Amino acid sequence: MNAAAKPHRIVIVGGGAGGIELATRLGRSVGRAGAAEVILVDASPTHIWKPLLHEVATGALNTGEDEVNYFAHAWRNGYRFEYGFMTGLDREARSVQLAEVRDEEGTVMSAARELAYDTLVLAVGAVANDFGTAGAAENCMFLNNPHDAEKLRKRILALTFAASAHASAMPLRIAIIGAGPTGVELAAEIHHTICEMHHYGANFTPDRLEITLIEAGERILAAAPPALADYATAELEKRGIQVFTHRRVEAIEPGVVVLADGTRLAVDIAVWAAGVKASPWLAELGLEVNRGNQIKVTSTLQTLTDPAIFALGDCCEAPDGEGGKPLPATAQVAHQEAEWLADALADKLAGREVKPFVFKPQGIMVSLGKHTAVGSLAAIVGPKRNYYVEGRGAKLIYASLYRIHQAAVHGWPLTLLLWMGDKLRRVARPAIKLH
Repeated sequence: MNAAAKPHRIVIVGGGAGGIELATRLGRSVGRAGAAEVILVDASPTHIWKPLLHEVATGALNTGEDEVNYFAHAWRNGYRFEYGFMTGLDREARSVQLAEVRDEEGTVMSAARELAYDTLVLAVGAVANDFGTAGAAENCMFLNNPHDAEKLRKRILALTFAASAHASAMPLRIAIIGAGPTGVELAAEIHHTICEMHHYGANFTPDRLEITLIEAGERILAAAPPALADYATAELEKRGIQVFTHRRVEAIEPGVVVLADGTRLAVDIAVWAAGVKASPWLAELGLEVNRGNQIKVTSTLQTLTDPAIFALGDCCEAPDGEGGKPLPATAQVAHQEAEWLADALADKLAGREVKPFVFKPQGIMVSLGKHTAVGSLAAIVGPKRNYYVEGRGAKLIYASLYRIHQAAVHGWPLTLLLWMGDKLRRVARPAIKLH
């Protein structure tokens, strides 16, 4: 094939929920057909679904079994994977700069290089937002990526094992700042993990666990209907989890969370789960961004600065249709944007008209541990109805969300096999990862 006949090159930077789903759909359609060359770039060799990081942090989900290897997945689905972290953008030359990748011993695994594109899609997600709170960066643990989750899991295990060896030891005190879905789910999962560890013989009993969930707003789960938030609060309090609302965190000191009213909470672990923001380096690319460094895009997810560059997910400020309000930074939005953009890019390549992206709210589902969840069903009864589900039925719906993501990445036949494998593994292994 000569240079003039090269296929259109689509480069997707970021292999999170939106990025990997977009690469998969495009690879299976235009990639396999030879209509375009699809390349996915990420600084990690594997993918894990970010909404389940709270389960990684508590050992309920084993990253070694549930993560997706980009190289193998790319080979199966008609796209190419490039291992590297994006450091720069040359819009005139239509290329992105990738930093070198080194292993833990310092060996260069992938050299610094430039990667040309015809169409660029930025799907780099977001990072934790501590809102400049004094001491948060130094004294808090976070839950932004698998490395953070594994670090938190090992910390919880170490402190629990240490406390188990001393029956008279002080309680294990954990403060979680932020009572959105991540904070609520993490609090419930930590409680469940301690119960499971006691079941497997640990001397540390759940009554010695002190979890405090701290929220600056008037209630937890601010994006959910009030009745749903009330149910979730009651469920958490049944498990001995203390819920603070209208309590703003002033500072984090070593071993202490300082509230704005002067209250000082002694803690063994402080976890920051109060929100996310776009990465600061996005503001250095020469693209128009908002005050939170999110890239501004049109209703077709094209950047305001360059129509050859698109953005989706948490890293962009996308309107809901023409003139609509900015969409929230959620996995649900990223999933729908990836699904829409895959079709839109295929239509553009074929010279067909592209209509604006319109978000379809699917409600909210929040896990409250192994056997229960709570959620609204906007997808079924409509976004303006205040109908919600709770308990085991809600947990089944919640679990299905991950299977839907797996189906988007692997297809339903392989997803069914993965589900069966999960069921079989649970027969031979502990319910949580204990090492």
